[in-house]
Amino acid sequence: MLIRSVTRREPEFDDEQRTLLLASAEFEAGIGSHGQLLSEAMSPEASPTEYGSTLRFAAQGPFWDYAEKARLDDIDRYKAEFPKDAPPNLNGAFWTVEKHGELAAESMNPHADDADEDR
Repeated sequence: MLIRSVTRREPEFDDEQRTLLLASAEFEAGIGSHGQLLSEAMSPEASPTEYGSTLRFAAQGPFWDYAEKARLDDIDRYKAEFPKDAPPNLNGAFWTVEKHGELAAESMNPHADDADEDR
């Protein structure tokens, strides 16, 4: 005869894991889309006109996210199927990208295809 049943749920994360997760989120929030700390990127010392400073930034690129390019190209293709005066309502629409094939080790150079395709 069952008199009482108690269910105890274990937390998904322990205190240390929660602390690390929160610290990671806080750190990532301070990084700009360029991958640099915003506190440094926006510092007056980083200004190109601040001649006495040793803090400088140099851009590299362009780099191509081919999965994102495939997604955006397919959205453009879909939109082109509609008349210009009646564009589709894409609110709530999303596209996924499937990977086909394997990445060859020698194709890891992000600038390798700069002359290819119209981007």
